[in-house]
Amino acid sequence: RWWPPPRPPPPLGGPVLLDFYADWCAPCKQLTPKLEKLVAEAKGSVRLAKINVDKLPELAQALQVASLPTVMIVHKGKLADSFQGLLPDAQLKAFVEKAIALAGGPASSEKALEAAEAALEGGDVAEATRGFGELMSLPEHTPVAMAGLALCALKDDNLSLAQDLVADLHKKFPAELTKPAIRKAISKVGLAAEGGGGSDKSLVELRLALDASPAEHTLRYELAQALVAQDQVEEAVVELLAILKKDRVWNEGAAKALLLNIFESLGNAHEVTKKGRRQLANIVLM
Repeated sequence: RWWPPPRPPPPLGGPVLLDFYADWCAPCKQLTPKLEKLVAEAKGSVRLAKINVDKLPELAQALQVASLPTVMIVHKGKLADSFQGLLPDAQLKAFVEKAIALAGGPASSEKALEAAEAALEGGDVAEATRGFGELMSLPEHTPVAMAGLALCALKDDNLSLAQDLVADLHKKFPAELTKPAIRKAISKVGLAAEGGGGSDKSLVELRLALDASPAEHTLRYELAQALVAQDQVEEAVVELLAILKKDRVWNEGAAKALLLNIFESLGNAHEVTKKGRRQLANIVLM
């Protein structure tokens, strides 16, 4: 069993504590809760694999477990350290801290997530994909990592894969959909699909057509869609606000819906979002 539950095996090369125990072992029952607490405090830096020697005797034999409890640190496929019996709390904490150090320090998984997000922001899609892919093995990061992979797919012009990943998010992690990073990814994929379903005309053609018929909301909306598809969202916001100034409920609220999707994809802290929301509020209050 993995702790915190449920846990798949850690990423390749990540440190793991092997806790060999048996249901009849009284010292094991004292030790395991302490290990669980220390591992939980490590915030993903290490994993704890609890191995019942009565159910997996071959593994215990292969690793020469002679007494219980026995705890081992395995890192990059090698035994880094071990102990048998019970340790004083201070020594047990030091033992777990050794595993944490091998992982690169406390909260290393959060640092890995930040690094993957920074790589994506910097345009290094390959590195971001690798980083998010590794984080998929950590349950506490799986939803956000899946959202990150959807954004990587968009960067690679693979809208179909991005949509599949978003569908998986809705299916497997409905309770996580309100997290900002996940909402942002879902909105970006939705915007990409929206832009892909817009006009076949180029931006130049749409602008010329709109110059000839400035009151035509459908043309302005198609221009906004095309701008979104070209990642020119600030200009798209201007066009959508122009529609809303004239008709707040045009096309059953299509302009407002697309505008809000843009804000969601950018995040509340983005200057375009903050400015756009102020302008939208002024229009609503007119």
